Amino acid sequence: MNHPPPPQRTAMQPDGSRLIKFFFGEELPFVSHGRGVFVYDTDGRRYLDGCSGAVTASLGHSDPEVLRAMREQAERITFAHRGTFHNAQAEQLAERLGAMTGYPYVFLCNSGSEAVETALRLTLQYWRERGEPERARFVSHAVSYHGATLGGLSLSGHPQRRWVAEALLHGFNELTPPYAYRFAQGRDDAAFTAFLTQGAARVLDSHGPAAAGVVVEPVGGAAGGAITPPDGYLPALAGLCRERGLPLIADEIMTGLGRTGTILAAQHWGVRPDLVVLGKGMGAGYAPVSAVLVSEHVIDTIAAGTASVTNGHTYGGNPLGSAVGLAVLEAIESRDLVANAATRGKQLRAGLENLAGRHEVIGEVRGLGLLQGLELVSDRATRSPGEPVGSLTRAIVLAARDHGLLLYPATGGINDAVLVAPPLTITAEETDLLLELLDGALTTLKSPLT
Repeated sequence: MNHPPPPQRTAMQPDGSRLIKFFFGEELPFVSHGRGVFVYDTDGRRYLDGCSGAVTASLGHSDPEVLRAMREQAERITFAHRGTFHNAQAEQLAERLGAMTGYPYVFLCNSGSEAVETALRLTLQYWRERGEPERARFVSHAVSYHGATLGGLSLSGHPQRRWVAEALLHGFNELTPPYAYRFAQGRDDAAFTAFLTQGAARVLDSHGPAAAGVVVEPVGGAAGGAITPPDGYLPALAGLCRERGLPLIADEIMTGLGRTGTILAAQHWGVRPDLVVLGKGMGAGYAPVSAVLVSEHVIDTIAAGTASVTNGHTYGGNPLGSAVGLAVLEAIESRDLVANAATRGKQLRAGLENLAGRHEVIGEVRGLGLLQGLELVSDRATRSPGEPVGSLTRAIVLAARDHGLLLYPATGGINDAVLVAPPLTITAEETDLLLELLDGALTTLKSPLT
């Protein structure tokens, strides 16, 4: 049999790899293994995981209890399709999630993006079961990120991630972001909250009978770097939704399950959304697993109608992922990691504020618990980001990596920012080390950076 000749390598593949990477030709270390809050490369270098991978590895690496649960489940069965079998692991995971969060219903998925899509589809089905199929217009914030699928990107105010698919996307990202550093324009928190709320009311009312719901990150993640709203805003937005009978959907993929010092970040403001999307820390990097928490009135409406959900993905609710999710939730509760996130979060925040006092490149420190963000600026007086935008973010991520610290880039195309979000298991001593490494990385940067 004649085989085609092997493809020619191009200049964009200098290492000869067939694997398509984020940035063609970028040289990154190869990962070897992880232990606790540390990751090691194949050259033996150690890195403190200051961002939990992608705000995912909430238990750190190689957790023995989670690995034990994985092995035990893998020896029984790893996959059974939900259309053929129920499985005890998925049932137990849903029960545990409901008990932890107070939500009566749980839909299991694999990734955060899938869970966002599921939340949108459940909401659309809710309206159709009510006889209002024209309600299909969602609303989200102009600086936000809700996933890589077309529905998630339609919600996302993240130009760098939207641009390729723009022709296929909806412009759901209409709301002024609760991002005081760049949008308050001198207003105090009360005035900024009123400004945001009035604007949100106008947007919702402009869509009239087409409005389907509001999607919000209680604390913004990848598009801005721990954007924390003024205290009155999330309750006010929830109030607007209640007045109009619209579901409020909270994207807690980054913030959920203890990251901010409460089980759900919306609890900081006493808000109970109609649907909550979970991911990332739910599987803690050990297996892909995510979920949508759903309120009674949504599922009761569907149950009174077609009594079926026309949604799902091949691996959703599989026994292995569910067993891992259950082990992660057990660890969070049994080790009191939500309280640890609150305590270590205060230590981390104080340390970051101290660094901001000594490094001009830090324009603002913000966030809750162990989800902290640094706004990076080339000039504090003008609040100018890097030139080009994103250059400061890349510079500090690389400098930190050289010092043995991993940070997560969070520039959405209008700013420079990084997330500092170590595992919920981090100790006081490890938090001090994180701050020491970050101080060293900041010291190596020029101020202002060019």
